[in-house]
Amino acid sequence: MRVIFIASEANPYIKTGGLGDVVGSLPKYLKKLGEEVFLILPFYKNIKEKKLDLEFIDEDEIVIDKDIYRFKFYKDRLNFDYNLFFVENNYFFDRKGIYNEDNVDYPDNYLRFGLFSFASLKLSIKNLKPDIIHIHDWQTSLVPVYNKIIFNNNVKTILTIHNLAYQGIFNKDSLKSLGLPNNLFSIDKLEFYGNINLLKGGITFSDYITTVSPTYSKEIQKEEFGFGLQGVLKNRRENLIGILNGIDYDYWNPEKDKMIYKNYNFNNIEFKKENKMALFKELNLDFDIEKPLYSMITRITNQKGLDLILEIFDKFMELPINFIILGSGDKDVENRFLELNKIHKNKFLSLIKFDEELSHKIYASSDFFLMPSKFEPCGLSQMISLRYGTIPIVRSTGGLRDAIIEYNENVRCGNGFVFYDYESYELLDAIKRSLNLYNDREKLLKVIRIGMNSNFSWENSSKEYLKVYNKLLSF
Repeated sequence: MRVIFIASEANPYIKTGGLGDVVGSLPKYLKKLGEEVFLILPFYKNIKEKKLDLEFIDEDEIVIDKDIYRFKFYKDRLNFDYNLFFVENNYFFDRKGIYNEDNVDYPDNYLRFGLFSFASLKLSIKNLKPDIIHIHDWQTSLVPVYNKIIFNNNVKTILTIHNLAYQGIFNKDSLKSLGLPNNLFSIDKLEFYGNINLLKGGITFSDYITTVSPTYSKEIQKEEFGFGLQGVLKNRRENLIGILNGIDYDYWNPEKDKMIYKNYNFNNIEFKKENKMALFKELNLDFDIEKPLYSMITRITNQKGLDLILEIFDKFMELPINFIILGSGDKDVENRFLELNKIHKNKFLSLIKFDEELSHKIYASSDFFLMPSKFEPCGLSQMISLRYGTIPIVRSTGGLRDAIIEYNENVRCGNGFVFYDYESYELLDAIKRSLNLYNDREKLLKVIRIGMNSNFSWENSSKEYLKVYNKLLSF
């Protein structure tokens, strides 16, 4: 089977979040299952600077009215995990940012990613001859639209929604610039409250839809989590499934991770303390090494439950703990945490940036990992933290509900701590429960062992995707 992935990002080439992790890993594991896998990405400036060994494949142009858009296609000669192609258009992609600059979205994102989708589809049909085209989020949601409206092609398409909150909503006049007919501006197609919604187009025109966890696939059919698309998704529920994401166990592996200070597994779990000491030294922190380290590695947005953290912050700081946040996002929230740095510098640090290497070090050094999300389509951090012997504290939503089981003292099972209502006092109670566990070494080690033995690798999830592909081809 030939499977073509078309996406806006993929680790290790370019990544802003979980989308990049998934698209960078799933193709590799599908190839291990014997499938022929291809991935097509925009040729961003950030990728060009890597000076990859590329082979020129082809060039093409898209003509819309009197506008001519030229694209070149390259293949990465040194990617042996799957076949990787880049789509080059310097006007669209030779920019400082991927989606935005200084937190301001590029106003022509509809055209950048719409025509990237068009060009990638042309490359796929002409050169790659796919059985399945697998697209991701709003950035590539026009692929199935072009496939059926412009190309009248029967190749099967599957859309994965990584986060329904991001939909690609633009002015209705964008249709003409994208070379699409006006009749798509209707309530049963792309129209969305007077604008066009690219993700809605993907949901409507794809043959099958997946989300990144079973719970999230059900949540987004309800008003609370549907962001206005719950009705559209409910209408497609027969062709909608949730598959829990995995993580790459080769990349996220404390026994072999070259980014952490000291490698370890459960049999020498005491080396986590050495990682913690080295982290404190690197960051010049005067933290008490004997206190448990709580951490968050996250986008700084209230979706991630940071409003709850701020509500309980003073009470949190009264506890015998240390706390580190790594991430960036909402400037107002960032500034609040920077102010709290000054007040609690002996036990709290906020690092306002994206730093992949530092994130590995924090996972390896922490005792507990906070994910009090308002909603969470899947989440990968809870899986990574389990892998590193760091116990998650999560709200029961989306993929967090599917991955984390509340520790139960009576039967001594569970891999983390869970709270249910989106209330700050519930989060604080979960933190206090975890602190009690930290003071009982025998129980603590049991929960750590359960977590490190949990299996959230892509080996399991990739088999579920393969089932969907085979089902599609049988239609």
